[in-house]
Amino acid sequence: DISKPGAAKLIDELLDEYTELFPGRFWHLGADEYQALTVRNPAASYPQLQRAAEEKYGAGATIEDLATGWLNDRAAVVVPKGRTAKAWNDGLFRDTKVDADENIEIEYWTGKEIGARPPQEYLAAGFKMLNLNDEFLYYVLGEPNEFVYPTGERIYEQWTPLVMRGTEPVAERYSPQILGGRFAVWGDLPNAQTTQQVAD
Repeated sequence: DISKPGAAKLIDELLDEYTELFPGRFWHLGADEYQALTVRNPAASYPQLQRAAEEKYGAGATIEDLATGWLNDRAAVVVPKGRTAKAWNDGLFRDTKVDADENIEIEYWTGKEIGARPPQEYLAAGFKMLNLNDEFLYYVLGEPNEFVYPTGERIYEQWTPLVMRGTEPVAERYSPQILGGRFAVWGDLPNAQTTQQVAD
């Protein structure tokens, strides 16, 4: 429950501990698929979160504001430790009173979620982004939820780092903000294929 200070304290203590144990330049904070924001009316379903948002950010604030503030606060823990904070694109929201820290790198994977934002919105706001376009770069074992195994041929013929969502590229002027792409293998149905089948 991100409305409770104890939740933040617990997570920040874990971040302090684990950033010491795991070296590297980046720290992925996730931020996506927050369950309170996957329902049709978050404020009605989670009134304690709505109250907390208004108490912290004023009248008109939403649970999206509360979640954005939470993300910023966690980034403020890892950045002083020399890490670049990362978050999934569906963990940032439009039309909020609270803006996500512009130094958080966005990993863009889908535009199918509730309130989907096109990559151009993040790029126009100045964010740096990594391309994980689920149309080409998501290999989800078992192909649930309408995922289809991508092929090397299709990636080679149709994808570039500018193709961040679906099959249409963003404008070339955004190229300096796109840090590259990454192929992601997800074990949703882990027994669907062997490691060798995935590698082939």
